[in-house]
Amino acid sequence: MQRHVMGMLGLLVVAFLLPTMPAARAQPRTEVALAEGWRFHLGDAPAGAIAPGFDDGSWERVSVPHTWNRLGSYELKRRADANVVRGVGWYRLRFLAPADLRQKRVFLQFDAASIVAEVWLNGRRLGAHAGAFSRFRFDATNAVREGDNMLVVKVDNSKPDPGSPTQYVVPISGDFFMYGGLYRPVSLLVTGERHVDLLDHGGPGTYANATSLTDQAAEVSVLARLRNDGSDATDLTVRTRIADATGREVARDERTLRLAPGAAGESRAALRLTSPRRWNGPADPYLYRTIVEVVDKGRVTDRVTQPLGLRTVAIDPAHGFILNGRPMQLHGVTRHQDRQDKGWALSLADHEEDMALIREIGANSVRLSHYNHAEPFDDLADRYGVILWAELGLVNLASIPGQADTPPEMRASAEQQLIELIRQNYNHPSVAVWSIGNEITNWSSKGLTPSNARPLMTALDALAHREDPTRPTTIAVCCEPLPGDKDDGRDRTSGTADTVAYNLYLGWYGSGHAEEAAKLGGVLTGLHRERPGLPIGVGEYGAGGAVTQHTDNPFGGRIESISRPQPEEVQAAVHELSWKGIAPLDFLWGSWVWQMFDATSDLREEGDSFDINTKGLVTFDRKTRKDAFYFYKAAWSDRPVLYLTGRRYVDRAYPMVDVRAYSNAASATLSLNGQPVGTARCADHVCVWPGVRLRRGENRLEAVAGGVTDRITWRYDGREDALHVRTGTLTGVTLGDGTRYGSDDFFSGGTGFTLNPFRRELYASGTGKPANPPKIVTGTATPELYASWRGGQRFGYALPLPDGDYRVTLHLFDPVETAAGKRVFTVTASGGERRRIDPVALAGAGLKAVTVELPATAKDGRLTLDFAADRGEALVSAIDVVRR
Repeated sequence: MQRHVMGMLGLLVVAFLLPTMPAARAQPRTEVALAEGWRFHLGDAPAGAIAPGFDDGSWERVSVPHTWNRLGSYELKRRADANVVRGVGWYRLRFLAPADLRQKRVFLQFDAASIVAEVWLNGRRLGAHAGAFSRFRFDATNAVREGDNMLVVKVDNSKPDPGSPTQYVVPISGDFFMYGGLYRPVSLLVTGERHVDLLDHGGPGTYANATSLTDQAAEVSVLARLRNDGSDATDLTVRTRIADATGREVARDERTLRLAPGAAGESRAALRLTSPRRWNGPADPYLYRTIVEVVDKGRVTDRVTQPLGLRTVAIDPAHGFILNGRPMQLHGVTRHQDRQDKGWALSLADHEEDMALIREIGANSVRLSHYNHAEPFDDLADRYGVILWAELGLVNLASIPGQADTPPEMRASAEQQLIELIRQNYNHPSVAVWSIGNEITNWSSKGLTPSNARPLMTALDALAHREDPTRPTTIAVCCEPLPGDKDDGRDRTSGTADTVAYNLYLGWYGSGHAEEAAKLGGVLTGLHRERPGLPIGVGEYGAGGAVTQHTDNPFGGRIESISRPQPEEVQAAVHELSWKGIAPLDFLWGSWVWQMFDATSDLREEGDSFDINTKGLVTFDRKTRKDAFYFYKAAWSDRPVLYLTGRRYVDRAYPMVDVRAYSNAASATLSLNGQPVGTARCADHVCVWPGVRLRRGENRLEAVAGGVTDRITWRYDGREDALHVRTGTLTGVTLGDGTRYGSDDFFSGGTGFTLNPFRRELYASGTGKPANPPKIVTGTATPELYASWRGGQRFGYALPLPDGDYRVTLHLFDPVETAAGKRVFTVTASGGERRRIDPVALAGAGLKAVTVELPATAKDGRLTLDFAADRGEALVSAIDVVRR
């Protein structure tokens, strides 16, 4: 749709002085933004609020787009100015109608309102809409007045509880916050009485697709849905043109359609272009335009312009995504539509900034999770050749909780929103696939719940193909049994669409150890082997990353995937291993990182934030690109990339570190404080200089690769001849006496364990407190050293220390056993000292702290400790090493 947004004519109310809209006859269709001058009230409105004369002087002044909700910040508690109210909000706007509306039709257009909306104009109810993410319009012709008008809108984003107006409005579940308000633009449209249908599910009313496309010619069909709202029957001329990127007309069709008064009809034009230029993704996103004009008695009464990209799309189970007959590996990101301090109320500049960051990283695809996004973002994707996965807002549940079969009202909501999604986005060449839902499953932390999702998903897939036979469908699946798993009765929705994409968080959820991400490629290969005829992709994968939380070794301990901490280095490690497994798999039709930007979820208190899902590659405010962002930039971008990681972990816990960089060069060179360190090969875009020793104080590192230079500065303020290791954990700690322990590092073998891991299902509902009391280690004034441990049948440490004699102190406790003799292990230190240890026997009880000292000698820059189990498993919770 051609949009003439007149920002200067936004309807600002100042006392009783109102601007005059342009004359309606200025052009076949006018659109005026209703952005300024709104009054807002949160909560139930006083009686008479819909009446034009109601006094709203005490209501808050706002502009639209607007949301009343505010949440999500990088704090460890909810922000002081948070607003998480879900309920009713009222909006009122006084405006002047355009001059001379004779033989005109007037429509009110809402680009979205969350979740349900009811609209009155001059006290007359125009209608209601349910669904938070789609455009909708009302015919306001019989309600609008010359001069002063009063528009009233009631919106409601209540939770979908029984009896709520939103009970059956999808999505009724999801790990994202449902903001309330008129959060996308509102405008007034004026057309002639004979016009393109504006009540076609919020769509443009004209729909084009290439029925044949070769290098020599393109055959294009353009459907126009029309209405005659005049009082007489008429023969309308439907003039359809195609213009190239310069505006030059390259094809034309004219045909006549007779419409009775009050009738609707369809006209289908057939146009031919010679030597067409394809819309070819990022390589050449060439755009034509279709222009449909309605001509009545020689006068153009309406005109609609839409993008047209000539391309073919297919998805093959063996060769993946195919654009214009050629395989194209889709490496993409997912995107939610919110940002810090603005929620869903985004501006065009916000959409442009998001797209700029996505293009900077080198992604060629975006999954629009998990709902219909704003049209300006689709326009940008068209312009830059970014492939879009457009998704219906059906998340988690195919029915209301406790009921297996989908209620008719919920099915109707899903079908309505799917039609809106398709018609409103049909003409965007960037949209390549329709998704019918995300993670529709009956699996939860409480086990299996009633669900019979396949009938709904099969029906939605059929509806998508009826609406648009030209594009494939997909569904995102999270929780079905993987190859080798036992079938435990979970609902299966894979296979209900043309393709499937699995949401797999190996290395994050599940075992809680980052190294599990290395298994992702094998799991996908197994899925492909099981279902060779079904195209599969990766809908989501990733990890949380807090830019103020850091670890010395991302494999040193258990990940707190829904709690704290979530070190930035762990996120990067999970992505490195995940992409290494994904990149070679040519059968994948695409993969999408979850997610491009941190986003709000009132279900989360994790990382260094509150009400934020921290899995973004960029922070919620778009100001900080995390380390993992640059890993993908090195893997995907065609521009030279070099980035030294760990730049926010400035004050280092250990004097010896592995220096890492991301680059798309073959190798990189490193210097420290002006002295050369060496050249590293950048395998899989990761360059590593192991065992670089820092000097006390500031350390300046400089890397060079492919003509690009990057520099960072680290500090080390500890001793060279002492180390303090907090084992089995991803985070260090500084004790009250100033002793600093780094996180677990320099180990080989064993597994990191946490004494009191966060488990949401163990927490009492709504209290925020554990349902069972946490375990407590007695006999110590420093419980921080007994909150985790490294354990196993055999493991060891090679601690980087100058040659010499040292005193080693092992901090121990038994987290399980309460009797002596059930856990016995031997510790061997370099220099020959051996000690057989029974923690319970030494401490006198289980869950009681004890320390063991032994001498050791460092040789060739290493002091080694070997732990070997005699009975049960060996373990250690902290290690102190100090020169004697």
